[in-house]
Amino acid sequence: MRKRWYWLAFLAAAVFLAWRFGYQAALRYFFRVSGTVSVAQELLPAVPGANSMLFVVARNDRGVPVAVQKIINPVFPAGFELAAPGLIMPDLLTRRVYLEALLNTHGQLGVFRRGDLKGELSGRVDFISKGVELRLDSQAK
Repeated sequence: MRKRWYWLAFLAAAVFLAWRFGYQAALRYFFRVSGTVSVAQELLPAVPGANSMLFVVARNDRGVPVAVQKIINPVFPAGFELAAPGLIMPDLLTRRVYLEALLNTHGQLGVFRRGDLKGELSGRVDFISKGVELRLDSQAK
């Protein structure tokens, strides 16, 4: 009986240490957020034609971009999937992320110029999420 208790204590300690030090690695390995990006009805005429780029960006709790997917010439509703290969700052990934989508023709991320469309979720999503719906609902004037 005592031997079994020691084995259980050892196993619990091993699991705790693996979780404590493997947490960030597990976040990176299992990271997958997918869904669709649509355009608000009133902004459909403002959608650029050819050579447009849709960026879907995941930001951590502090607002630092941790993953980006770029879709060239998107057809709406456009599907997206942010996964481990798309991580740009894997060490800064958190359990919950903010999502935003930007549509432009100049290809620069982080620059909101006249005619660009933008949309974001008001809340955060888990690092494993399916069926997320982003909507481009604002336009730079």
